[in-house]
Amino acid sequence: MINRNFSLLLTGQLVSQIGDKFHMIALSFYVLKTTGSSTRMGAVLAASLIPSLVLGFFSGAFIDRYNRKAIIVGTDLIRGVIIGIFALLFYFEAMNFYVILLMQVLLSVNAAFFDPAVPAIIPRIVEEKDLAAANSGHQFVSGFSTIAGAFLGGIMVSAFGYFWVFVMNAASFIFSAGFECFIQIPPVPGKEKIEKQQRLWEDMRQGYRYILSRQELVVLLFMVLVIHFFVGSIEVILPVMADTVSLEGARTLGFFQTAFGLGTLIMAVFLSIRTISGREKASLFSSVFIIGLLFLGTGMVNPGEMISFYLFMIFLFGCCIICAGISFRTLLQKGVDNAFAGRVFAVAGSIGNAAIPSAMIIYGVLLERYSFQGLLMVSGLVLMLLSMVSFVLYKEKKFGRTEKILSKPGT
Repeated sequence: MINRNFSLLLTGQLVSQIGDKFHMIALSFYVLKTTGSSTRMGAVLAASLIPSLVLGFFSGAFIDRYNRKAIIVGTDLIRGVIIGIFALLFYFEAMNFYVILLMQVLLSVNAAFFDPAVPAIIPRIVEEKDLAAANSGHQFVSGFSTIAGAFLGGIMVSAFGYFWVFVMNAASFIFSAGFECFIQIPPVPGKEKIEKQQRLWEDMRQGYRYILSRQELVVLLFMVLVIHFFVGSIEVILPVMADTVSLEGARTLGFFQTAFGLGTLIMAVFLSIRTISGREKASLFSSVFIIGLLFLGTGMVNPGEMISFYLFMIFLFGCCIICAGISFRTLLQKGVDNAFAGRVFAVAGSIGNAAIPSAMIIYGVLLERYSFQGLLMVSGLVLMLLSMVSFVLYKEKKFGRTEKILSKPGT
């Protein structure tokens, strides 16, 4: 742990994220079991994503204007109360599909404010030299929560039933808010000046001006789009790949996903020990280039080859994805004026959230017509080209201070 404040933040994240994985597994199975409709299950999952995706383009101005600690504590408390009410409705058999949809929408709205606030807070409680290690630790918690929550969630539902899983998730958000209450966050320089000068909608406009006026920042957000898009593509390709290379496709898919998860966890641990601080640019663009090579190499191999080869390539893919993700987040935190961090990370989150389902739809259609090997090879070449072009366009430097932005005419 880097310091007390970061430890409190990370501990709260660990508790709430594991509880959230329990909740989503229980909710998905409950909807599928009670309605018998995979379409309705998909609608529930969409309701947990779409509001956050849309609001992310606007919530950043709110995060930058108001107290970020109050935002993360308040949204965790609200989510705990929402799920607590949901658990009570379930207990008294007052639950129906539309109540579930409403709950997921409300949770997603809260996530639109909580999720960008966390990376905006980290540079205020962690020294610049420790940012890469902090992001690695944060990514490890996220990856560990996904794997542990998915593994334990099914066991908890079987052992205790849906009601107690919902209660545990509500409690996890309350505990998380409790840890966050003790975090001490220094004030953001220049924030008071922004609050006095303009209204919320003007903050939004100024945030987009800040983003679009900086080529380096546009390049980083483009890399966010690229990375998430190809993560979405591999999510669709893996089941087809597993079914093609093995007679036991379902079991092989499980192995593939485990290899990917292990790659993300091991790389997150490695980067928290051996920091990439000062080398984030090289780490970002080389990771994306290597992902392209992995796509290309995997596509060129005969599907009759040993499954162990595919497991190894998927493991490396997971390693590179985490390395790229930690690198671009650290570059944003180091370069962006923290008074604009909420707006930048909210936009980055919405871009990423939109890219993954878009890729799933596009690659789902393409796989109906083309082999996964061909798509992997073409995708690999595109990724390599994009990484090289972006590397040339990106010039590593500080993006400017709030005072300079505010001094421009018309701002």
